[in-house]
Amino acid sequence: MNNIAADPALEAQPNFESNAYAGWLNALVNAGVARADALTQMIDGWRCERQERIDLWQEQLEEENECHEAEKKKPKINDFDANTLVADVLVLRPSQFALQKIKNVEYMELWYFSPDGCRDAFDSSRSSAEDAFGLTKVDGFIAFKPISSFKASQKALQDHDLLWHQFDIAKTSFLVHIEKCAWPEKHQQVLALFFMLITNHKHRMCPRGEKTLLCYVGLVHWEWHNRLAQNQGFNISIFNGSLYSTLSDDIWEAECDEGIRLVHLLIP
Repeated sequence: MNNIAADPALEAQPNFESNAYAGWLNALVNAGVARADALTQMIDGWRCERQERIDLWQEQLEEENECHEAEKKKPKINDFDANTLVADVLVLRPSQFALQKIKNVEYMELWYFSPDGCRDAFDSSRSSAEDAFGLTKVDGFIAFKPISSFKASQKALQDHDLLWHQFDIAKTSFLVHIEKCAWPEKHQQVLALFFMLITNHKHRMCPRGEKTLLCYVGLVHWEWHNRLAQNQGFNISIFNGSLYSTLSDDIWEAECDEGIRLVHLLIP
């Protein structure tokens, strides 16, 4: 079937008494048909032919709609480069809960980007908990998603509770994922500098140094996001030595108090 470019129902009836149709009209009259009857035959013939085209137009629209619906139902998948290999190093994938927080540019504990956090996300995705679903809005539509996608992990650790090697790996993974989520370049750079200053800080080798630095990371990183939400953002990459000293003193006092408590327990 040849495609019809426009709806035939919108066509206006031609003027069959015009010069354009004079040959057709004269042929009917010369064949013995009265002029009025000839005009009627021409109009009826045009209307019949137009109705056929209207029917074909409707069939064409139905076929196009069916093709469109079938195309919508096809699984959506991006193309790939046949000459590209998998990367030499694969970045571990955090939970959907963590990734959604990152997409929303919200604070997220670094633990979710550590090997332990990613392993927990992988294990959770395979557990029976995935059989439970909840409603969420996706691209304007209501869809079902595993409830675990909405929930924080019960195993999650605060930044100050991480081991140093966990923090070191997690912050790198975190920076990779905020880049994938297209955070503003300015924010990416300042966070990268913030973490670089922490990992290379001279007090790392001091007693309580790493512990104090992790406390600093946890407090400052959370405060940075909190202030951004209030449109009171600050430059997180500028290290606040005074705050660090206060945290170091607090940790030292806490350790002293714990030491005294243990001594009292040992004394009969």
